[in-house]
Amino acid sequence: MQKADPTQKAFASAKTWMMPVLVVGVLAGGVALAAYRTMAPQPSQADYGQITPTEATLAIDREQVELGVLAVEDVGRADFRLKNTGTEPIEFSQVRTSCMCTFAEIVLPAGKSPEFNMAMHNDAATNAWKGVLNPGEEAAVTVIYKPALMPVEGSVARNVKFATTDPQNPVVELGVHATVKGGAAG
Repeated sequence: MQKADPTQKAFASAKTWMMPVLVVGVLAGGVALAAYRTMAPQPSQADYGQITPTEATLAIDREQVELGVLAVEDVGRADFRLKNTGTEPIEFSQVRTSCMCTFAEIVLPAGKSPEFNMAMHNDAATNAWKGVLNPGEEAAVTVIYKPALMPVEGSVARNVKFATTDPQNPVVELGVHATVKGGAAG
């Protein structure tokens, strides 16, 4: 006959009295949340039409572009449109790409950025670049994919990432996808 393990006995005892405590805790939390939602001030339907952005707000036309089928010697390009729909300027910084075969440029009303690559392949001035998009202004981000620089065959996804001062979009990632033919398998 086996002797009862004191650890198992203690665990079984704790489980017996802990379960009702946990159930009461979960129920109390649900009641508290329901009460908060009931008592918290809610905007009226009329308020929704009058809300205007009061900070940096970045609108992006799309986050992903399909480049289709590319031969390894082709170059794929995709343009993304950005607009500052807020009331404060938006700053762009820390622009980098996901692969040495991918490049990016940002064209702002004040001018064009340097050409970006992976942070480790950019020079110090390129990595330190910052651009500003004022309220109402538009910008274009061009992502350039050159399969020959890192030849692979098949489905390939690459991206560019950058930081912004828009609190809803602190890091933006824009991607491209292609199916590469004629590269190395992998």
